[in-house]
Amino acid sequence: MMTECHTGCMTKTISVRLDDGLVRAMDDVARAERLGRSEAVREAVELWLTQRRLAEKIRRHQEGYRRRPVKPEEFSLVLGSQQWPK
Repeated sequence: MMTECHTGCMTKTISVRLDDGLVRAMDDVARAERLGRSEAVREAVELWLTQRRLAEKIRRHQEGYRRRPVKPEEFSLVLGSQQWPK
């Protein structure tokens, strides 16, 4: 879910503390990919948020199956009609 900001996009400046090794590693990769620090941090935050949203969807999905487990008869019609090669 990468977002692009153009002239009309509102942004906010924040201050973040990172250890020196992390900053060096980020700068090396950002330089190689021709990104500024802000772009690199923005991409990292967007990826982090995407991963969190996905993890929450997976958690809800698993919880639904815990509450209502699949019964064998739910798929018997489909599984019974399948022909497996020998």
